Amino acid sequence: MIPRGEYLERMERLRQKVAEAGLDAFLVTSEDSIYYLTGVSYRPLERPFFILVRPGGPPVLLVPALERQHLRAAPNVEEVLHYWDYPAPAGQGWADRLLELLAGHTRVGLEPSLSQEIAGRLAHLSPRVLPLIEELRVVKSAAEVRMLRDAARYSDAAVGRLLAASYHGVSVLELFSQGRSVQLHIMRESGYDVLTSSVLVGSWPAPLSAQPHGVPSIADRLEDGPHIALAFLRVNGYAAECERTYFLSPPRQEERAAFAAMMEARRRAFALVRPGVACAELDATARDFLHQEGYGDRLLHRTGHGFGLGNHEAPWVADGSTDVLRENMLISIEPGIYLPGVGGIRHSDTVLVTRDGYESLTRYPTDLASMTVTASKRLNRLKGVLLRRAAGVK
Repeated sequence: MIPRGEYLERMERLRQKVAEAGLDAFLVTSEDSIYYLTGVSYRPLERPFFILVRPGGPPVLLVPALERQHLRAAPNVEEVLHYWDYPAPAGQGWADRLLELLAGHTRVGLEPSLSQEIAGRLAHLSPRVLPLIEELRVVKSAAEVRMLRDAARYSDAAVGRLLAASYHGVSVLELFSQGRSVQLHIMRESGYDVLTSSVLVGSWPAPLSAQPHGVPSIADRLEDGPHIALAFLRVNGYAAECERTYFLSPPRQEERAAFAAMMEARRRAFALVRPGVACAELDATARDFLHQEGYGDRLLHRTGHGFGLGNHEAPWVADGSTDVLRENMLISIEPGIYLPGVGGIRHSDTVLVTRDGYESLTRYPTDLASMTVTASKRLNRLKGVLLRRAAGVK
């Protein structure tokens, strides 16, 4: 877990950044930012939460009335104020209390993710939009790296469960059901904050795997072609992922060639990972190679993204990114090739940038032999029949 002292340090660093930016106050509004600063989990739903951070005074937390006792657990907020509810009678809503707090402040900063509803009520202040907390979050502390290691370890285990449960003809239902076992595994070993933990574990069947964000039906079957196993986890606040392309019958030549190209693009990207390297350069290295191999019109996304409280956050390993790698950043390496009518070819790993290179926190095998699963698995087939019958899936 994150020690109390680290939350105190985070708030102090933010206050310093607010002062350096020449602001009277900075308004923290996003759920992840408030969690990052306080360690208190909550769900805002329609009711907004705010932390007002000032260079010369203690931070103030403004929350709906039903949350005021819960949020008093924040280790570094001395004053917790509340508004009635959403909506509220005139004079008792969030906007009334917030404008009272901001009275006299003429140089106010806001987070980039602020909702239009809140921004509209503050427009008369001509606030500046600044990613101050994103800048704090991008490099991880030792405690955060430990949390991310745990999440990565569970991601590896989840992919292992998916491949162990797979056989030619397995249903998507059977594989997505593995998520419950992963969730119970986490609960037994690490506890489970239900508001800051999530488990998405399953396999995308060919040829739908050629659409990275397509949505399979639970009745779909995994037969020939490249399938993508995915473990997309957030464990007690910190996220990681592991993805593997695998086959349930011997891959065809077109699939083998694409797999080999994906692996070489990964190798070239990994070879560049170290402090001081521009994320755009890392992305270009992988993409340029795949273009040279004739897959330029089969690419759909960047080479990677960051991890932390979110599964997708800075730094962005992408064309157009201005991010530069620093020690204790976390990124994914996941160049992908997408063959219409055939399927997707993509591995993804959670990677820690170290002092002089990198460490992959997800370590599940990547080679084609390990990713080809042809055992008949009679017991799995019987379990699949029973599960599909119970779920009403043919």
